[in-house]
Amino acid sequence: MHTICRTFLTVIVLTLAALTTGGQTFENVTAAMGLSPANDGASWVDVNNDGWVDLVAGALWINEEGKKFVKAGGGGSLLSWADFDNDGNLDWFNAGGGGIGFGNGDGTFAGNSLPSKPADICDGGTCLDINGDGFVDVYWTGYENWGIVNGYPDSIFHNKGGRTFELVWTQEPPVFPGRGTTAADYNNDGATDIYVSDYRLCGNLLWKNDGSLKAPGIVFASIEAGAMGGPGNQGGGHSIGASFGDLDSDGYIDLFAGNFAHGGQPQSQCLRNRGPEHGYAFENKGTCGVVYQESYASPALGDFDNDGDLDLYFTTVYGHNHSKFFKSDGNWGFSEITGPAGLGGMPPTTQGAWGDFDNDGDLDLATGGRLYRNSGTGNNWLKVRLQGNASADSAAGGKVNRAALGAIARIKVGDKTITRHVESSTGRSNTNDMTLHFGLGEREEDVEIEISWPYTKKKQIATASVNTTITVVCSVSDD
Repeated sequence: MHTICRTFLTVIVLTLAALTTGGQTFENVTAAMGLSPANDGASWVDVNNDGWVDLVAGALWINEEGKKFVKAGGGGSLLSWADFDNDGNLDWFNAGGGGIGFGNGDGTFAGNSLPSKPADICDGGTCLDINGDGFVDVYWTGYENWGIVNGYPDSIFHNKGGRTFELVWTQEPPVFPGRGTTAADYNNDGATDIYVSDYRLCGNLLWKNDGSLKAPGIVFASIEAGAMGGPGNQGGGHSIGASFGDLDSDGYIDLFAGNFAHGGQPQSQCLRNRGPEHGYAFENKGTCGVVYQESYASPALGDFDNDGDLDLYFTTVYGHNHSKFFKSDGNWGFSEITGPAGLGGMPPTTQGAWGDFDNDGDLDLATGGRLYRNSGTGNNWLKVRLQGNASADSAAGGKVNRAALGAIARIKVGDKTITRHVESSTGRSNTNDMTLHFGLGEREEDVEIEISWPYTKKKQIATASVNTTITVVCSVSDD
């Protein structure tokens, strides 16, 4: 009798879990895929251009056609990614020490470094073309030395044409301890903007790129845009990471500002981009169902069930907390489904990044020193690889950087405008797959993709069938 009752209860639990996740779960395939990744920072990047995204997590793991990973060398934990010299091979920037690795296209890198280090200790940075010359620059984020200074200055290094950089800006006081840094064109003017998550209850920094193409090219906009990261527009929290993403599928890029929060301190905030009618200022929507935990760290946005809505994975760094996974309803409501999705009991980590390692159209997750394969729901999807028109021999610049950092793609599905953008980093030094992923739900007809390339005022249109992966090369300019 007891066995029957236990079996019946197990069936009920499994049924409720299936209803919560739509029958979709994650499976820990770390060992099965030959992986033993470190538990600090994850980057999904195709370093050898074979169409199978590789994983950097403490080491470089080459993806063997989705069947296994093979360790191919060292890696890092504070990385962001770009193609600095526009040769078609991804390069890395390490915020820990300022090192740069220029990819050779075979999983090896030629080492270099930035010419100086304005901050003694750094905890983040991001890559973007800040001045529209077709070459990707570096925003390097200063952190703190506890007990000595409150914060070190941020800095900007301009790319002088491929493999040399010049310090063009160092942040003036007051400076705050910055951590995760990310970039996107939130105000649709073609120039990529920067968001820095500041620690120690300081307000976060939104740097609006003014498009003037003069150093440093950024304007402090946190207050006017309502993007400090705290309740209302008053200060911020202990921010470790934030993520740009269109959370309500209205075509405008919103913000999730993550906050580590001791009792009574500002919790994480969802910031809704109100669009051109309101100067692209953000409306603070509050926590939107993201349940309180003290030690939240690095958020990662991705559409795990291909319904068109960005879901949220959010790591924690204290042992009494665990990372949480939230499903979005597309209308500023998140529901926690950590356990039913198979992601419970995660160790302390700042590692969380989405990538489709097996090319089946469903986003998989690297976190906590583990790889989780997405079982899928059967919803339709599209993956879009964007490629700029700059090349290694285009020394004059004036084109879109080869990795298309800052580009935005939009697809209309019903009343949604599903929006994705290409970025070099998210949260605290994690990198989602740069191939843009669109969940299309039950749509079966071909879709039209509208692409906004950085620093060009023209749109490019492409058409694709569902459940395919396409590459779109920039063919527009302002010349």
